Amino acid sequence: MLSLSLLLMVVVAGAEEYSGKVLLISMDGFRWDYLNKISGLGNFTRLRENSCSVDFVNNVFSTKTFPCHYSIATGLYEETHGIVSNHMYDPDHNATFSKGAGDPFWWDGGEPIWVTAERQNKTTGVFYWPGSETRIRGYLPSIYRVYDESIPFPYRVETALNWFVDNGTEFVALYFHEPDHTGHAHGPDSMSMDDKVREMDGILGLILATLEEKKLSDVNVILTSDHGMAEIDVDNRLLDLWEYLDESMVEMVPDSGTVTPILPKAGQTAKVFEAASKIPHVKAYLKDDIPAHFHYQNNPRIMPIVLISEEGWMLVKNYTDSKVSEGRGNHGYSNELPSMKPIFFAWGPDFRKGVHSKSISSLDIYPLMCRLLNIEAAPNNGSLDSTAHFLLHTPHASSAPALFAQWLCVNVVLLLCVCMVV
Repeated sequence: MLSLSLLLMVVVAGAEEYSGKVLLISMDGFRWDYLNKISGLGNFTRLRENSCSVDFVNNVFSTKTFPCHYSIATGLYEETHGIVSNHMYDPDHNATFSKGAGDPFWWDGGEPIWVTAERQNKTTGVFYWPGSETRIRGYLPSIYRVYDESIPFPYRVETALNWFVDNGTEFVALYFHEPDHTGHAHGPDSMSMDDKVREMDGILGLILATLEEKKLSDVNVILTSDHGMAEIDVDNRLLDLWEYLDESMVEMVPDSGTVTPILPKAGQTAKVFEAASKIPHVKAYLKDDIPAHFHYQNNPRIMPIVLISEEGWMLVKNYTDSKVSEGRGNHGYSNELPSMKPIFFAWGPDFRKGVHSKSISSLDIYPLMCRLLNIEAAPNNGSLDSTAHFLLHTPHASSAPALFAQWLCVNVVLLLCVCMVV
């Protein structure tokens, strides 16, 4: 018969516990193939050799900053969490959303990772992430910063990683708005983009050095992005919405460019759709006919008509202003396009080294982070199976925290021992 100590060792070994610390990093607009076509990326090259990585991430539609970041944070499709665009209209509240909107009703369709962690008594810190400044389902991060783009990247790195040391945080999210801004201004194929990606390679090097300096070897790190970037041409590929539609038939156009949602006036949907279907280089959909693979139907914030531009084309509601203000790059297009796909790297005490895969979904990141934090995930559209091969220990099919599993196993053994004595 096994001794009590051996029994305890057996059952505890069967309930693996991960380190319980995660750093999530986003470099906005970091297209997957920058790593292949831009030279001088020494830190990314070394990271690829010593981390888990993929060729590209299959992200969600629409491929815009706020929706994609909230899908990473919640593991939910946009139609489920409700952040369906950077600019949108909510008919239930008769309210419009822009990037600064903080009312909780916009965000409570999903449970972001910091809320999941805080609910389960984890300490979290967020140095910028869409939704992090809003009390969602009653929770804010333990530490967070109000968005200020002017804050230098090295300061963000030092501050965020200090939270692990000084504040005992177990989850930290860290956001950089590059190389997205450079992509918008100069285009993904520009020399300016090459220089900016090399600069972000330097920021990666700073992150790696700071982790080592602060002795944060127990932190699992995930580096990803929200979307890619496509080259645009405002001189030859900019379309004026009002050249094709009768503005008197339209109640509202909450957004435009790569994806243009339209709310027709009462009784005008058929006529507006007929006219929209004739716009060149644009695919018009009635809401119910949006392809199922986009997972972009079942939310009142998705308008009755949605127009999706072909790659590189833009349909705008203010042609004159857009002609002046738009740069050389944009995103938001179909998530099936290679140009819209971002990066993924993961390393730390619970990850294997040098494991490379073709792809994962951006929705898989949320359940992976929950597993690494030893917390139970909220309902989500991601899969632990997609990332299990990255981990040193295969995650359990159940998302119940490993600590609870250990507690339960130990107590069962103790009960059996008491019974044997009696």
